[in-house]
Amino acid sequence: MKNLKIYVVAILMAVGTTVSANTITPKKDSKKSVDVTTQIAELLKNPEMVINEDIEATVTFTVNDKKELVVINVESKNETVGAFIKSRLNYKKLSVTKTGDEWVVPIRIIPSA
Repeated sequence: MKNLKIYVVAILMAVGTTVSANTITPKKDSKKSVDVTTQIAELLKNPEMVINEDIEATVTFTVNDKKELVVINVESKNETVGAFIKSRLNYKKLSVTKTGDEWVVPIRIIPSA
């Protein structure tokens, strides 16, 4: 009888933690993401170089306590584009509420018509 009570309690605890772990669904703050990407797009407008084809890059950055964008890494096949992105984004002010998070944003630069 004592073993039965222990098994029942163990099963209830296992089921209880599984159920409670699945009740909260994380909310995506898409407005904040769109806001940051819009600000980045604005900073990267009008490149001062000739672009003949679509160029893709991935930028990893964080926002410091002064709400400045700090570029950690730029992955691109074109080194000139990487330098351009770093120079345009590094230490520029962003209007965000949360700082300290690491962001990864894909960037595509297209030739102007």
